[in-house]
Amino acid sequence: MLGWVIFLGQPTPVSARLRNFLTRVTTPLVKVGDWIPTVRSRRQLAQQNDDLRTEVNILRQRERTNRETARENRRLERLLEMKRRLGFPTLAARVIGRDASNWWKSIQIDRGEQDGVRENMAVVSADGLVGKTIAVSRGEARVLLLLDPDCKVSALLEESREPGVAQGVTAQTRCEMLYVNRAAKIKPGEAVLTSGLGGIFPKGIHIGSVLEAGLDPQSGMYQRIHLEPAADFRRLEEVLVILRAE
Repeated sequence: MLGWVIFLGQPTPVSARLRNFLTRVTTPLVKVGDWIPTVRSRRQLAQQNDDLRTEVNILRQRERTNRETARENRRLERLLEMKRRLGFPTLAARVIGRDASNWWKSIQIDRGEQDGVRENMAVVSADGLVGKTIAVSRGEARVLLLLDPDCKVSALLEESREPGVAQGVTAQTRCEMLYVNRAAKIKPGEAVLTSGLGGIFPKGIHIGSVLEAGLDPQSGMYQRIHLEPAADFRRLEEVLVILRAE
């Protein structure tokens, strides 16, 4: 073996041809040897990238969950503050459904007879009046929204103390106040509250604010006031049922 090494090291034509031959034979083997770790490294990197993507997705989902929890906590804090202001026994409920045919007019909540809910109980959000219960089963109840023309509420202008009746407007997402004295001085932005008459809605719940007022074209005897509802009916998620109004 040593003789072959010495021979190949000699500067002769034969030894040069042998060196060229051995180089051509062994070079591919060297390249393959270099390629195997590279393939293994790429596979490892690809796996690491997959693992990192999975971890990032998990962290993003946790972040979304944390943000949603924070939003829910803020809503519940505002609802709790409304509960304190009311001074009546109330029951918190979640909105679990909306009227499929016209979802502006009624909602379904996850509280029913077994929780003490009965028909004709007032329902409020953190912002103001939502409506009243109209159909109650063991574990659920349907709430007729203030936006429905059939939901009529005895109302009172906060500053002028003028009475009237608030109700929804057909095919509209607002409400109005009817039977207001035609001589009453009404200011845009003035708050409208429940008057407490009728036995369903306690006095002092915010119904909405005055947008504009004018003479009722049908009767000509009263003013008709267009109201901006206090509650945001498009974003109702949690509500309070007033269990007793007296």
